[in-house]
Amino acid sequence: MLFKHLPDEIFQALSGSNRALIEAVLYDLADVFYDHAEDPIKEKSAIIESIEDTLHKLETLAWHDDQKESFESPKTIHDFALRIYHRLVNTGWLVEEQELYRISVLMTPQISMLLRSLVEISRHGKRNYGATVLSILSNLESVAKYPKERGVTLSQSAEASREFSAHLNQILLGIRSLQRELFSSRDPKAIVAGFFDLFVEGILIADYKTIKTSNNPFRFRRQILEHAQEFLANPDLLKSVTQCYVDQQLISYDAALAMVEKDCRDIIQTFSNIDQRLDRIDEYRYRLEKRAADTARYMDSSRPGMANKIAGLITDAAKFDELPVLKNVVSSKFVGMESAAQPMRRREPPPPRVMTPAEVSVNAIQLREQQRRFHEARQVTVVKLQSYLERQMQNQPNKHILDFTIESVEDFVCFDHLRYVGSLGVTAKKIEKAFEVRFTEQFLDVHDFVECREFNVVRRSEA
Repeated sequence: MLFKHLPDEIFQALSGSNRALIEAVLYDLADVFYDHAEDPIKEKSAIIESIEDTLHKLETLAWHDDQKESFESPKTIHDFALRIYHRLVNTGWLVEEQELYRISVLMTPQISMLLRSLVEISRHGKRNYGATVLSILSNLESVAKYPKERGVTLSQSAEASREFSAHLNQILLGIRSLQRELFSSRDPKAIVAGFFDLFVEGILIADYKTIKTSNNPFRFRRQILEHAQEFLANPDLLKSVTQCYVDQQLISYDAALAMVEKDCRDIIQTFSNIDQRLDRIDEYRYRLEKRAADTARYMDSSRPGMANKIAGLITDAAKFDELPVLKNVVSSKFVGMESAAQPMRRREPPPPRVMTPAEVSVNAIQLREQQRRFHEARQVTVVKLQSYLERQMQNQPNKHILDFTIESVEDFVCFDHLRYVGSLGVTAKKIEKAFEVRFTEQFLDVHDFVECREFNVVRRSEA
């Protein structure tokens, strides 16, 4: 039976007149009992203090006596906390254990699982798909690499895929129900408020915008499908994964083989039809956004101070089975042709384009290499300049300008910069300490390359 592990009175606390207080207390008690770093068995005083903290956060407190009780209604926060605590104990949510004078409070595993499920339902909303898809891919890659040791992680990937698929279905059904609710509403404010509160904050996917980008969470879908199909197509790999199932779960080989095949097919089915399901979600999302945008546009397309009047006009007109004939409406500025809203066009995605790598010709590569070498040759560095001077001077104490040789672009650049050694900065001080450039007032033509002032390079003495 579904409820054979739960007390018969478990839901009485949530069905009475005080269920709002009970729900708020249970919601906070879930965090108290789910604290992984502390003992799950709590002191009675700690639980009562936690209930008091929850009641302090509530705006109003009111206790309704569902049945005739011998004691009076609570007056203080502490009285409220005691009454709620005893209600939870009597209905089976909390269990007391007494050791001498010490009373401890705990939750049974079944009650803890029930409360955890209820809290997850209440918190159900935005979810990040990128982390889910990456975890599935990581587990499948681990299985493919170490099938005998980590093959059992395939079941975790399959379970994550099923939860992922179920969440997509919940989003689709949630948007459909929200669409029917908003479309049946005649209150513009309720339509706009419902769109933002229920859809944007509650149903919309956390990383929905990334689905339409290159960094979308489904870009690894091909690798996931390849791994799952390889597990079914490769007999050796399938045998290793099945044997890991047998060893870890202590089941027969045939049962493990059936589980492996089912897990692989569930993964393939989930990620094969993901596009169609996302398109349906996008279609309903577009309708909701268009309805909310049109409603907001009609409310705001007016002169200052006329939004409430227009909202009242729309609300009053919606009460008639047949719209009344209104005169002089077109000439009115706030509901006339000037304020008529145009329906927003739906943006169609661009057609798919086959990406082909561009091939670079051999001539272009050679030209680029020549340009790179030429630019490197033109760069002046202290190391190049010092090497050129040492090679030209050798052991000579001095050398005339006409005795220098120019055999390459590097030599020409170094020769041309010999005249500016003193202005090359701190890094050229080493060259100035070793050589001195002495100029004259005469200009010479050097090797038909450059015309400059005559100079001699003199090696400075070590003294």
